[in-house]
Amino acid sequence: MSSMQGVLLITALLAGCFANRFALGLPDLPDKFFRCICKIESNCNPSIGCVNDPVTLSCGPYQIKEAYWQDASEFAGEHIGGGWKTCTTGADNMSCSKKVMLNYFQRYGRYCTGGREPTIEDYARIHNGGPHGCRHSSTDGYWAKVSRCLG
Repeated sequence: MSSMQGVLLITALLAGCFANRFALGLPDLPDKFFRCICKIESNCNPSIGCVNDPVTLSCGPYQIKEAYWQDASEFAGEHIGGGWKTCTTGADNMSCSKKVMLNYFQRYGRYCTGGREPTIEDYARIHNGGPHGCRHSSTDGYWAKVSRCLG
């Protein structure tokens, strides 16, 4: 095999890996799930802006942190909404934030669950507690709120 053939083979393999990652698709979650998260995080206030959490800022109606947005954007292969604050607090913050959440859930859903199909509970707890949120008891109370809202 020539060096050019080797480069082409490696390029094809890498392209296949990336295509497989995106072929899985984003989670299909009901609108009510997003309404409940929004209600719990900000009383679904689209003009809330950014709020100081104990360690960092959380922005928009879903209270998304910059690291969350970065992880989702990296997974999506784009700067979702152009930038963290633009996405989470701008004119299109509801749909942009939802796109961030879906990419974040796709990135960390099976990672958090150890490979099994994530449930709506897992996604809520990941939103609240990060990549390992579905495993931490610290997110139990958050899930209880979401569960009550979902009915």
